[in-house]
Parts: sequence; C-alpha cells; structure tokens
Amino acid sequence: MHRFRRPLKDRSRAVPALRYIEIGWRLAPEFWGKGYVTEAAEAWLSYGFETLDRDEIVSFAVAANRRSTAVMERLGMSPDPARDFDHPSIPDSHPHLKRHVLYTLSRKDWQARKKGG
Repeated sequence: MHRFRRPLKDRSRAVPALRYIEIGWRLAPEFWGKGYVTEAAEAWLSYGFETLDRDEIVSFAVAANRRSTAVMERLGMSPDPARDFDHPSIPDSHPHLKRHVLYTLSRKDWQARKKGG
C-alpha cells in the first residue's frame, strides 16, 4: 500500500519527489473512506522520521485527486505549489492526469503535531 522511494538517477530531475522520501497509496475503491490510508501513512511517517532520520517527507497526487490531498492534509502535510509538476510518465493524451501537486511535512512540524495531538 505505501512505499518509500529512493532517488532514481534517470528520473530524479523530472519528478521532484524522487529526490526525497515519498509516501503514497493506492487502494481498491471498496476500501476507500475507511481510514486505512491515514492510519498506515501515520505509521510510515513515524518510520521515516524516527528510523530513517529524515528531515522531510513528501507526497504527491494528481491535482484533481481530492481524496488523496485530503489525506495529506489530515496527516499535517502542506501543499508546496512551487514544487508542483507535470508527471513525465503521463502522456499528453491524458492532460487531466498530468499535473501533480506536491505536499510536504517537516520533522519539526511532525514532532509539534505529535506533541499537540
């Protein structure tokens, strides 16, 4: 369901998130809206910040994918419009899927959220 990505030399300039630790998800529709993604992503954030000692974790989604961006917001992530991008693997014949928004969460913000929650 979730994955951590390591940089890929051949695509790291084209997809900004590939230079960072990224969490993402994909579920069959019958599992949407049950909280599975948020719960699992919270565990991955803990792993990324506590075990991997990362300063920032990112996530990205198709700009129109409100369900995914809502999860990112529930996790305390913030949009970073300066780092939004057109995904190089999406063909121009699918313009509605090409634009991706990038959200970030810093270790500092994650720790503050943990203390406050």
